[in-house]
Amino acid sequence: MTIAVGSTSNVNAIKGTEFEGMSIQMMAAMVMLEVGATKKKEAENKIAEMKGQNDRAKALNRMNGELGGITKDEDKDKAARMAILIKYMNEAKGLGVDVSGWSSPKSAEQIRAISSTIQHMAENCNSDNQTQMVKLQDFMGQYNSFVSGASDQIKNANQILQGLAKN
Repeated sequence: MTIAVGSTSNVNAIKGTEFEGMSIQMMAAMVMLEVGATKKKEAENKIAEMKGQNDRAKALNRMNGELGGITKDEDKDKAARMAILIKYMNEAKGLGVDVSGWSSPKSAEQIRAISSTIQHMAENCNSDNQTQMVKLQDFMGQYNSFVSGASDQIKNANQILQGLAKN
């Protein structure tokens, strides 16, 4: 690769690259736009991750809501507790809940313990989302900075070209 500088604001050639014949400002703008696009993609990935966490918390809360309705220790509730545990066993396992003991009848106290565990997991999802929101804001701030910097470089390049055209 060879670089020939024609003036302080223009690189005449960077042979063999996409920057060949571009001004320094335009090269800087292109690099900033590329980095900005990367930050935007990172923000989009963070949003998708947060949506997944939010969906997980909703599912855990829905499951927990149904479990919370069967915490009385009456004989008629034993079958209902077992039916609800079986109904949610696969979904709960997919959400990361330990379901190893769910296949046997549970007392109301055991259901309250399971419900408490599920509630704690849902709260952790919400807490994680708050942390992820801070990271998302950082990515968006970086994206905005790089796009603004690229805009400034393009404006500078245009001013230089206008100055050269007047001379």
